[in-house]
Amino acid sequence: MELKYGLSRNIFCMIIISLVANMSGSMILPLFAIYIEKYGISAFGMSILFALFYLGRFLGGGIIGKLYEKIGAKQLGIGLLCAEIICMLTFPLANDFWLLAVLRLIQGLAAIGLSVFVRITINQLSSDNNRGKLNGYISSSEGAGMILGPVLSGVIILYFSISMPFFIVAGLAILSLIAVSNISFPKSNHPLFNTMKTAPAKKNLNRQLLLYSSVHFIEMSAYAIFLTYFSLYAKYRLGWDTFEISLAFTIVGLSTFLSAPFIGKLSDILKDRLLFCILGLFLIMIEIVFFLFFTEKWVIYVGMFIGGIGGASYLDSFFSHIGDVIPNETRSSFLGNLVSLSELGAIISPLIAGILIEKINITAPFYYNIILVIVAIIIQAIVRFKLRNQRHNHYNIRM
Repeated sequence: MELKYGLSRNIFCMIIISLVANMSGSMILPLFAIYIEKYGISAFGMSILFALFYLGRFLGGGIIGKLYEKIGAKQLGIGLLCAEIICMLTFPLANDFWLLAVLRLIQGLAAIGLSVFVRITINQLSSDNNRGKLNGYISSSEGAGMILGPVLSGVIILYFSISMPFFIVAGLAILSLIAVSNISFPKSNHPLFNTMKTAPAKKNLNRQLLLYSSVHFIEMSAYAIFLTYFSLYAKYRLGWDTFEISLAFTIVGLSTFLSAPFIGKLSDILKDRLLFCILGLFLIMIEIVFFLFFTEKWVIYVGMFIGGIGGASYLDSFFSHIGDVIPNETRSSFLGNLVSLSELGAIISPLIAGILIEKINITAPFYYNIILVIVAIIIQAIVRFKLRNQRHNHYNIRM
């Protein structure tokens, strides 16, 4: 009973931390216009602030993965949450561009740090039988954070000051800090760590890192293009207003929030994570096709709902698969490096998409998006085919 209770408490804490990390990163988006007006920051300056967040995410993943191994989960979690609290409390006091720039960089480091911390911990606490479901809970909290962040800041500043959303997230982070301080994280010899059925040799880790980070790099590239340019496409190509655009993003987040635990549980039952990764990427491609080739709002909203399911299917299964195949002793640094390398996609692809818009038209980035998703599907299919062959050969040898 103690083990079961401890696991449930730990998982709930990880869900809240994931929610806080995603809320803090997304809540500032509706406030950008206010910062431009209040401090006289140019549009280019706001672009720099936006990019610094992703630069922080790129720099932080590998560092956090190594620190997880060196100082332990509890100390790392406490340090990251303290950084998040300080960042949130300092934002309302920022009165010039440079302080905002430093805070956005730190915010990116803390956000990716907490995300990596949560995914590593979930994979450490889970087994092959429940890893998909538990990663599904985390994907749900990520989707909820992406929805609640902008909504929370947008609504609260109508009745309170611009500082209030930051204070609320800081309060949630303080509660998370108290929870983490009272959690007993299992040691490396904990029985939960000994449930992997497949563990590749350490000499293959660099090859695996290149392979899996390439797939995730492509997926992050596609996601960043959608996140950055769909609003522009919807406004000028489809003629949508702000509410209609916000509703589209809300539908995606809500779809992810609702579907992730169920998809994760299904991947646990069927034991074919890569198939769900491929399915998720295919559904994301359907989402892109729907808004490229249809103009009816309800059709596009259906596509957004399908895309949200696709995102949940991909993310749940991808991180669960990493937990299945990467040994415990190298899992934290592997995940950290993978996430850092993948974040490059979120930095580079919007720049490529911007060039495509300038040189061709506003639809060109999304055709590029479809190509990216197809490439990711092909890579995942090849990996799945090879792994199934290896398992089949291993089974024949044992027979």
